[in-house]
Amino acid sequence: MSWGNPQSSQEKLLYGMLSPLSLGYGVGSYFRLAAYSKGYMKRVRLPIPVVSIGNITCGGTGKTPMAIDVTRRLIAAGYKVAVLSRGYARKSKQKITVVSDGKGEFALCEEAGDEPLLIAISVPEAVVIVGSSRVETAALAIEKFGVDAIVLDDGFQHIRLERDLDVVLIDYNDDPENDMLLPAGRLREPLSALNRAKVAVITKVPPIPDEERMANLKTVIRKHAERAEIAAARFVPKRLRTNNGAAPLEQLKGQRVVAFCGVARPEGFAATLNQLGCTVVQMKGFSDHHWYNPDELKMLEQLMRNSNASAVVTTEKDMVKIAPHDRLNQHLIAVEIGVEWLGPLPSHISDMMKVN
Repeated sequence: MSWGNPQSSQEKLLYGMLSPLSLGYGVGSYFRLAAYSKGYMKRVRLPIPVVSIGNITCGGTGKTPMAIDVTRRLIAAGYKVAVLSRGYARKSKQKITVVSDGKGEFALCEEAGDEPLLIAISVPEAVVIVGSSRVETAALAIEKFGVDAIVLDDGFQHIRLERDLDVVLIDYNDDPENDMLLPAGRLREPLSALNRAKVAVITKVPPIPDEERMANLKTVIRKHAERAEIAAARFVPKRLRTNNGAAPLEQLKGQRVVAFCGVARPEGFAATLNQLGCTVVQMKGFSDHHWYNPDELKMLEQLMRNSNASAVVTTEKDMVKIAPHDRLNQHLIAVEIGVEWLGPLPSHISDMMKVN
């Protein structure tokens, strides 16, 4: 369903019902930002560099792989990094959870949330902490773990904590100028919020992009973020993860597989599997951040057997939620995704690597 440009009569009706709520949402966003800009609400400045990876739409732009990429680069440059996340949809009610101490000790997925745990496993040298207040988790990261750089995962709307670099991701497939604010559309803020960004990255760029579409997106970004550096990237499969460790991508080629995922935009995962040359005999989609119960896992295993498939394939984000002892893990493969920058690394990011 395309909220920004409703087509069917049902879409138009729902769009009309939700539009007033979007107006209220926008007014609330405006007054919140105004309160910070005029000093009525105080922002907190940390004594160490802060990089935010975020977006202005709901999910699916690739924040997690981008946060992993930037964190790895900072660590390679000599920083001790903490990644701070809200831990959306985690089951724990604990106010703050240390997901990783940077030394190989990880919290349970239920306590951490799927994306923070994935970041921790992908970058085990990083300290990863979840909590609703980034100011409080930042203080813990500095005081207890002695970090000297912070990456905010999905931090663009967390205005209270000042940052040195705001990186905002915009999906190549989106049409932001014809979108609406929540709940009628997918925008979390008005497009004018892009003026806070130092780097705007067009993500999910296909191998052969539509040059007119790319030009239009860059025009929209430049209209709302005159000083932002504009870059482009795509997310590409790097290797496979199994219960026994890493495996080459070629292992999937020609295989019959059952696939499932609980992500914001499952079509991207389906396209990746097609790119890897496997035959998807069954594809099951679940809601973003879905927690799998035993019956669902048994169903997936049974689908594999009934379909004469050789494996069950999923995303890294989904794999971390399935307990190692579960029977499905014997047949489970996750596709590890990495960032491929199209052109040089944005100078605002590369300059940080030279400072430390």
